[in-house]
Amino acid sequence: MPDGITNLSPLDAEDLAWLMRCERRIWFDWRNSQAPEMAPTADARMRIALRVAHRRRILASLENVANLSTLPWEERIEQTRYAMQRGAAAIVGAALEAPVDDRLLRGAPDLLLRDPSALPGTRTYQPIAIALHTRPARWDRLLLDSWRWLVRHAQGNEDDPPGELWLGVNGNGPAFIKRQTASLATFTAHVRRAASIAARDAPAIWFDNDHCPFCPWRAACDATARETRDIALLPGLSRRQGSALRQRGIHRLDQVVTLSTATLASLPDRVTATGARLRLQAQALLTGQPLPTGVPVPPLPRVGLFLDIESDPATREPWAFGLASASRDRLVIVVKPSPGNGAARIDGIPVVWVRNVQEGWRRVLDAVRTMSGMLAHWGEAERLMLEQSADPQTRQDLVPFMIDAQHELHRRVALPVPRLSDQRGGGLKAIARWLGWTWPPGADHWTLAWEAYRQWCVQPSPADAPDVLRPAIVYLAVDVEALAAVWRWLETFAASVNATGAPQGWRADRDIATNHEC
Repeated sequence: MPDGITNLSPLDAEDLAWLMRCERRIWFDWRNSQAPEMAPTADARMRIALRVAHRRRILASLENVANLSTLPWEERIEQTRYAMQRGAAAIVGAALEAPVDDRLLRGAPDLLLRDPSALPGTRTYQPIAIALHTRPARWDRLLLDSWRWLVRHAQGNEDDPPGELWLGVNGNGPAFIKRQTASLATFTAHVRRAASIAARDAPAIWFDNDHCPFCPWRAACDATARETRDIALLPGLSRRQGSALRQRGIHRLDQVVTLSTATLASLPDRVTATGARLRLQAQALLTGQPLPTGVPVPPLPRVGLFLDIESDPATREPWAFGLASASRDRLVIVVKPSPGNGAARIDGIPVVWVRNVQEGWRRVLDAVRTMSGMLAHWGEAERLMLEQSADPQTRQDLVPFMIDAQHELHRRVALPVPRLSDQRGGGLKAIARWLGWTWPPGADHWTLAWEAYRQWCVQPSPADAPDVLRPAIVYLAVDVEALAAVWRWLETFAASVNATGAPQGWRADRDIATNHEC
């Protein structure tokens, strides 16, 4: 390593890509020598595992690969240089670094490919970024440009090498390839921008479910937002709306409550009643009380069954259906990996095996037909999965019974449940926990349920090993019971609203949703 390089502060290309995600993360990273020891959330860890598995699958399908990934960093740098000099066709685990101002930029491309169209006698490489998602984000492009810049420096020429984004999955290869050839003339400006962010006051908080769960600084943002009653706590506030409010000097919830109708009407991303909703939501968070929206809506429909679905995190294919009746009967339908139907009782919960997803949906339809009332679900996920995985006739017959409980709650009440780094504020679990609902240890997260199901599937005789499946069954049953509890609370709350729109005795009503026995 050249003299002086060792004295430069390292900057990882993946950290630099946070410029396109969260300037506050950049501020924390640059002003602190070490991040706190906070692991990604369980959701984020599963997403990381899926991405790693996807990357490995694609790389494993390549031939004539020089794999340096198991070597220590300094040795990887040397071996990467040698591999490029000898013209290796593909390099996995490459390590690159080069000085940028007072920082040492480091990057580890997912893959380096030798350009087969290069002139004879030259060996030029292009970096490849492998992503499970199918649409490139701004941070994907900045990360790839960081790697392109490092490759150019390693090759010692002035030509900007191309790069490619391999997106999605198609068998063992990417579904889409996006080539990136834009000039790198302004790349170093990103490093200087990061340095300028670090020199200023802390950037504003913005909670983003795609980024915060991965960030080691998220607890600091949660604490600051709560302490200052920051507008970032507002569920339903879009990023552009938040920026527009801050440009007007609006940073706190109490300021939102007093905003004029004209100011609220001028916000971007506005739909009908957005302004009034934001004011009401801020007031609910400040008072700690649920507040009726006052918007005329039809009476709540009668619900006979509640539905929650667990799905494969990679394919979104359902593998289990949880049902709970208004009278609190329960049923879990599980897609069994081997032929044949069957039934069992796990932790007191009736469980039936079905051969495939289509049969699972037909069982749901049969259950609905035996009950009077609608089938309530939470959000759009269940309806989308119905569209994608049920047979046409079942889909047609089931759609008229389905009702989105989240939508019905949202248009009737604003809840004092904030948005935070690990919750959207309007999510079922956040609301159920506010009502006092709990999940039992060992079966308190979807990732545990998914792992239990995967382990069960690889048993020699899955139907004979129901104990392996227990965490999945318990988790799904409690999930759908939580949905039913939130609906019962909503029914009671709606009934308690008097002629002036004021709820009566709502605090006592919370007791109807609490699962003290869990």
